[in-house]
Amino acid sequence: MLLDVQEAIQKIKDRKLANIYLVLGEEEYQANELRKNLLKLIPNEEKDFNIAEYDMEDVPLSDAINDAMSAPFFGDMKLVFINHPYFLTGEKKKTKVEHELTELESYLERPLDTTVLVINALYPRLDERKKIVKLLKQRAQIIKNQSLNENQIRQLIIKKFNDHHCEIDSDALSLLIERTGENLNQAMNEVDKLIINVQNGDKVNFQKVKNLVPQTLEQNVFDLVDLVLDHQTDTALQMYHELILQREEPLKINAILLGQFRLLLQVKILHIQGYAQGNIASTLKVHPYRIKLALRKINRFKMNDLINAYLGLVDNEQKMKSTNQNPELLFQLFLLKI
Repeated sequence: MLLDVQEAIQKIKDRKLANIYLVLGEEEYQANELRKNLLKLIPNEEKDFNIAEYDMEDVPLSDAINDAMSAPFFGDMKLVFINHPYFLTGEKKKTKVEHELTELESYLERPLDTTVLVINALYPRLDERKKIVKLLKQRAQIIKNQSLNENQIRQLIIKKFNDHHCEIDSDALSLLIERTGENLNQAMNEVDKLIINVQNGDKVNFQKVKNLVPQTLEQNVFDLVDLVLDHQTDTALQMYHELILQREEPLKINAILLGQFRLLLQVKILHIQGYAQGNIASTLKVHPYRIKLALRKINRFKMNDLINAYLGLVDNEQKMKSTNQNPELLFQLFLLKI
């Protein structure tokens, strides 16, 4: 049976435990929350003896398996974490550490009842052809740690505010998600900051989020895209100048702009071909929230405008790398051409 992270956390809280967990997926915040709840299984006075972590990039798998096969020390349960199990993927690592996968195979057949073995495979995918992967999927409780959609992120943020007896306005929540993008870990860090700065009983409003949650370079560039396509030349130049004053590298700004226009082009092409938002996200392997934002933009602009902007930025990149021309002048010329 597959569980998502929240389902798994509830079962752990209810002490309905599996002997072996395989955590699949790259969502950092959820992986940390799952880990916190697993750690609570071991009493504080036993944590030094009955919790062990093994990084497969540094130590052999046999060390972790031998530990998993030993009884807990003055306690009822032991937690063993196996991190970075790259041997479950197609990735080739340059390391002197050798792993005997047969030892893990044997353990999967006869796990120790007093050990909870957690294999943190925080990768986008595993190599399904490998015998050890097939066996793990048969023997372990699989926890899907996938990227969340916008609605799921909203619900988690609201829950965290509620857990601290706080509330957040709808427009403030939208701005928070916009400024933290698809990074749930960053969003939750900002929630902590907002909770500290709100009085008991007060709501977090739009202005508080605007004042306390900074825009990233990517978000500033996302706003710059609108200015470019709306031909707001003076405002676009001013924003570009401000980014330079903030010591942002011109090549980096150009690269992010280029990536944004590439994404808009790809989304527009797939949208014209009849792809839905979810299909576009999976085809391009891009977070659904970024696709949602792109879909909002593409209907406002013609395909030729997007193509011209993209090609102009490619030209700018080549000139920045091969000449000593002033980046701000190049950006100004780019704006005049499109």
